[in-house]
Amino acid sequence: MEEFSKIGIDSKRTTAASVAIVGLVVYLALIHLKSILMPLAIAVLLYFMIKPPEQYIYKKVGNRFFSYGTVILTFIVTIYFISIFLYDNLSQFIDEVPEITAAFEEKRAKYADSNLYGLEAIFSDADLVAEIASPSNIETFVIAILGSLGGFLGTMITVLIFLLFIVLEEHTIAQRFGAAFPNSYDRAKKIVSESTESITAYVVSKVTCSAGQALVMTIIISPIGFDLPGWFLFGILCFLLDFIPILGALFATIPPVIIGFIMLEPLTAVLMLAMLIGNQQVFGSFVEP
Repeated sequence: MEEFSKIGIDSKRTTAASVAIVGLVVYLALIHLKSILMPLAIAVLLYFMIKPPEQYIYKKVGNRFFSYGTVILTFIVTIYFISIFLYDNLSQFIDEVPEITAAFEEKRAKYADSNLYGLEAIFSDADLVAEIASPSNIETFVIAILGSLGGFLGTMITVLIFLLFIVLEEHTIAQRFGAAFPNSYDRAKKIVSESTESITAYVVSKVTCSAGQALVMTIIISPIGFDLPGWFLFGILCFLLDFIPILGALFATIPPVIIGFIMLEPLTAVLMLAMLIGNQQVFGSFVEP
């Protein structure tokens, strides 16, 4: 009886050790293969994004090469023009940082000399206020995120290679699997088809909602609305950060709100804040779920 007990304990230890080793190997592989796995993950995401419009075009023309070529070329051209406009808007924002900083110091000094029922002491501490809401901090935050985005765009060639491979092997993989496992082919095909439809629906829904929320935010802070510096820049950040659950859209809203309270009158800034929060709540609570 004791021997069986020892064998059971040894077996559990062996299993735990094996799981730990496999986990360590997977962790190290993810770290060292990051430069390969990241473009692959982006390529898979893009594949699910372009699949619905590709299927629509394919039903019209009946040619896979034309449908995929049209969608991918449209995507590349769109990214190119967005990048140009984004760079121009970022340059304008950086040029206006000194003006924003001057307005920030003027507002801080004004509120420090006002009677705000004790809150004026906060504005009297220039270092504290600058640390919390300095335009230079916003500039650093924006440039850091866009720097990471620029690094990602630098890997777009690798992403496109992976995407091309996925597109070319889309149908041949199913044929190879059917030849290798004829008995399991129908069941596997059904599972893959249902999974693909569910993933595609989620990805398209998420991208559409993020783009809609970013578009509304861009209009609110653009020259059409409150005319804040870097309006297109913050719209792009809203789209990108909205993919982070719960907190992403909030982080994207903070920089334009700070700049709004610096550049605009208090009541106007409060109105802008209410509109941005309303936009976030409508898409986050009603549209996206």
